[in-house]
Amino acid sequence: MSSLPLYFPAGYDREQALRCAVLVGHAYDMHSQWHRQGSPSRPRAFAWAAPVPAGWQFSAPIWSVLSGLPYLSEAEPFGFAARDPQGAVYLVFRGTDTLPDWRDDFAADPSHYPWQQRVGLIHDGFLKLYRSLRQHALQALDDLRPGGALLTCGHSLGCSLSTLAVLDIREQWPDQPLEQYNFASPRLGDPAFAAFYNALRIPTYRLVNDSDEVPQTPPAARRGRYFQHVGWPVTFSASYPGEALAHSLADCYLYALEHPDAPMRGC
Repeated sequence: MSSLPLYFPAGYDREQALRCAVLVGHAYDMHSQWHRQGSPSRPRAFAWAAPVPAGWQFSAPIWSVLSGLPYLSEAEPFGFAARDPQGAVYLVFRGTDTLPDWRDDFAADPSHYPWQQRVGLIHDGFLKLYRSLRQHALQALDDLRPGGALLTCGHSLGCSLSTLAVLDIREQWPDQPLEQYNFASPRLGDPAFAAFYNALRIPTYRLVNDSDEVPQTPPAARRGRYFQHVGWPVTFSASYPGEALAHSLADCYLYALEHPDAPMRGC
């Protein structure tokens, strides 16, 4: 079996994409550490052992706190901000890892974007999750005193969070260079939202395994609801046995970036 080489469009920085993928991997590791410490109901008790490469700075974890019932609050770490030695600041989000995350993934009723008018309709579950961590994420960025390039990145569900964050970052830091590198992004909003976002001309790249089912959700059209991707797709083919492997950040998407001439493991 063979796989075609990855084609990178003009402007795509593979080294930057690799950094973003590694950072998203750290967000997944953060979530694993949180579970190992056994304190899911006590966010303040969580002691994240952040990676500490020379010259990098890391924010505290970015928490999502979702209240379903008056006596129940679901809190979990979804990402962090980081500053590299050259002054670039990254906002990083992991993807689906818990039952509440899956519940948000399937809550696909469209809702109006709440912070500006005439932006379009957004997947309600993704919007609810972003609303729950929005202030924490922007504060994490602000604490690192961004003065240079700004980048957002995510995998799977985290791509919806990084995309919504772009709109807020553009408002708060309008004069700074801004880019987005996503991996296995689902569709986030309706065609009006996609048109609004793309008109901002923010470089947004979606690495997509065309054998991965997640980028095909929610369906583009179903029961009068319409969803459309944003940005530029960068596609490759890796037909692994099972959706988990085809969707894996480390074993599929990061591997493809590290081996662009043969992006499927075993080829």
